[in-house]
Amino acid sequence: MKTWLPIASLAILLAACGGSDTGAGAAPEARKPLGGRNADPVPVAPRPAADYIALTQNLYMGFFGRPADAAGLAYWTAIFSEKYLPLTFPEWVAGYGFNPDVTTILDTYVNSVEAQDLYVSNNASFINAVYQNAFNRYSEQGGRDYWAGLIDRGQITRAQAVLSILSSAQGSDTEILARKAQAAVLFTSLLDSDIRTQAYGTGGFNDGARDLFSRIDANTDLAAFRADIVAFISTLESSSGQLVVRRYVGYHYLQDVNNEPLYAAGYRYRLGDFPTYLSASGSLTYGAEPQTIAWTRDDVAGYAYAAPVTASAHLVSGNGLPSMTMLCQPVQTAAGTVTKSTDVLVARNAWRLTSAEELAGQTFTVYRENCEVGGSHLASFKFEADGSGVFPVGAGVMTFNAAAVTSVLNGQVLPDLSTGKVLTFAAYHYKRKDGSLAYFIVQHLGNRRTGVSEGVVAVWGQE
Repeated sequence: MKTWLPIASLAILLAACGGSDTGAGAAPEARKPLGGRNADPVPVAPRPAADYIALTQNLYMGFFGRPADAAGLAYWTAIFSEKYLPLTFPEWVAGYGFNPDVTTILDTYVNSVEAQDLYVSNNASFINAVYQNAFNRYSEQGGRDYWAGLIDRGQITRAQAVLSILSSAQGSDTEILARKAQAAVLFTSLLDSDIRTQAYGTGGFNDGARDLFSRIDANTDLAAFRADIVAFISTLESSSGQLVVRRYVGYHYLQDVNNEPLYAAGYRYRLGDFPTYLSASGSLTYGAEPQTIAWTRDDVAGYAYAAPVTASAHLVSGNGLPSMTMLCQPVQTAAGTVTKSTDVLVARNAWRLTSAEELAGQTFTVYRENCEVGGSHLASFKFEADGSGVFPVGAGVMTFNAAAVTSVLNGQVLPDLSTGKVLTFAAYHYKRKDGSLAYFIVQHLGNRRTGVSEGVVAVWGQE
């Protein structure tokens, strides 16, 4: 992970949570010996930290899809040893919510900076990612609905879901996870220089490690795979050729109308040498049912994508990558096949706005739908100095006060007076190539709030 609690701080936090002498995984020295309630605890030496290496690597694989870095491995195995925590997933599953040490540690994993960067709020997307991390496949619809439903209803947390999925693996999934753990132990042990340790520990090579471990299947010869690990680790001393994933969140035209992104997406490419770091080609993974397609770019034509994408539109940031990507594909409708903007991708480094004050003074004049400019019944709209919104409607003007605008930015669903449908807005700002700030709003229109069957996803911009 990118950040950890200091050992002393975590120890204080865990102590503040209290202890349990009956919950699963409680340290033996905290339990009373048989024969009397008032007898002194039996002192038991902690397990060696090395006993927890495989467990820690499996946790990293399940939560992050990569091997532990050297500092992270040393940190967590020391904590697990100090707390005399369980060695198996079923014990961790049973201990969550009962053993405060287990609960706090797993919540630390799922709430880490790295986890927040990898996943979106949609729990079905999160379950898909866990399956990909651990088993190199996406979950079946039934399994995804089951686990996501439990989280949605508050019956389990995301941390419990990860541990439960790893614990209940069967067949080839069990073998893949086991081989990944063995390969991860080797990987971290080969971080045998300060340069390599620091390079991998800073997070810049995490995506390359994820890609490497995604090649492991139930039949992988780990003795032969060692050469692939050694070759990857040798690249840690140079950034050239490094795999980079620029992360995005994705909105889909048929998702529930709630203004939250539905899935995580990412542009993948290899770093070039200075000064042309940004590659001219790569792949893009996107979609509620994830798919990966190729992309290319040049300074004149911009970005182009492989099928099924037939058209696209972009707002390009200062680093040359899109801050917003609109992807258009052929869609079968009652009126025949039409090209629709099915997905809008927003870069993680675009700043999500949640307050009317952040939109004060902004005017939006460019509307994009189906990868073309135009099509809205509004020519433009603006926000006043206090953040209130002014929208021309017919011959009049509709105004939302600042409090109403803030409610909309945080998910309030509005009626669309021109269509009788419902819509939401999600606002962002980003840096243009000249360094100035620009704003855009993702608008989602649906015929109902859930079970949308003919939605529209569009973008208001400021060019």
